[in-house]
Amino acid sequence: MKVEDKNKNINKEQKKTKGNQELKTFSWKRVLAVTIRILNSFKRDPRTLGLLIVVPSIIMIVFGLAFSGEVKDVPIIIDNQDEGFDIGPISLDIGTNITDFLINDTRVDVYLGSYEDNIQQVEEGKYIAAILIPSNFSEGIYRLSMGYNTVIEIIVYIDATEPNVRASVLNSLYDALAEIRGSQGIQINQIIAHGGSEYTGLEVGMSASMAYVLSFLLLLISLVTLIREKISGTESRLYSTPLTATERMLGYVFGLTIIGLLMIFAIMIFGIFVFGIEVRGSILLLFISFILFGMVHIFLSLFLSNYAENEFQAIQFTPIIVIPGMAVSGMLIPIYSLPDWLEPLSFVFPLTYGVNIIKGIMLKGWGFKELWLDFVILTGMIIIFFVLALITVKDRMSD
Repeated sequence: MKVEDKNKNINKEQKKTKGNQELKTFSWKRVLAVTIRILNSFKRDPRTLGLLIVVPSIIMIVFGLAFSGEVKDVPIIIDNQDEGFDIGPISLDIGTNITDFLINDTRVDVYLGSYEDNIQQVEEGKYIAAILIPSNFSEGIYRLSMGYNTVIEIIVYIDATEPNVRASVLNSLYDALAEIRGSQGIQINQIIAHGGSEYTGLEVGMSASMAYVLSFLLLLISLVTLIREKISGTESRLYSTPLTATERMLGYVFGLTIIGLLMIFAIMIFGIFVFGIEVRGSILLLFISFILFGMVHIFLSLFLSNYAENEFQAIQFTPIIVIPGMAVSGMLIPIYSLPDWLEPLSFVFPLTYGVNIIKGIMLKGWGFKELWLDFVILTGMIIIFFVLALITVKDRMSD
């Protein structure tokens, strides 16, 4: 009996070894089975399948339209004081010729007005540059052409916090001079706005990226956290407590705000101290701005979480909100350079106001006086998203 039992055990071991060898042998059939299972999971979830198609399409369309052209329609104001110059029967009015050239140049959007009266408008961001053409401009051009040693100066009061925008304005002016007469002997006297602030592409891009990173990560983490509450059953268990819908949502908000504060500290430390980005405005106002901007995305996540059934759907909501916002918010190209019909879309995204506030404080030294409207709009978004979340929440309780 012992011999028979021993033989049986040997046979079992041989069969087990043979089975393991068969399992270790690569099989396309088993690979195909796993592939079909994954595809069937999407087939059972048409909403996710739709998002997989819609989200990339929307993102590519928005980016394609946003980057379809160069920097253009930069708002500038021209004060043409040129009095002209008469040479016998010929009358020179080169200041007007330059102004007309710039009016027809798509790179700039020209307004006419007083140089002195509109310097402050450049400081406040209404115009990128104010250009002063002097009263003796045509006479000076004539004297240059006759060989006299004359220096003519065009004064340009310009915002240099956006290097590519500044270059577009100056190139347009140089092209106008080249078309009319040529720039030889003509000095372009640049007076830099915002206390002479000039920045590199890294400094400009990093300040905007700080807003983008916070919006992307905080919206993503908030959505995933809220959906986990739903699919884990925690949310259902809260229904049996005295909590109202408002109390439950505010509890989520306060918890996620603490998480957001940790992100804000990390973003500000790396942006300001590690990369050395200068903050010309108030650091306290910058910190408050980040908090307000972050809370917009927390309340937005409360609203969107009512339409997501699983974590994957929640994750899909994030790029459809944040990435198109990056394309049209002024983070990559100025809003005024967008196609006319796409420009209004930029004012729907919170990132537009976040980028304007953070760049304004960090690069231009702006305060609440210049940015109050952006603060009001972000506050309004918080209220709107909270009300929408209350209306759409799938809660069996009511206040």
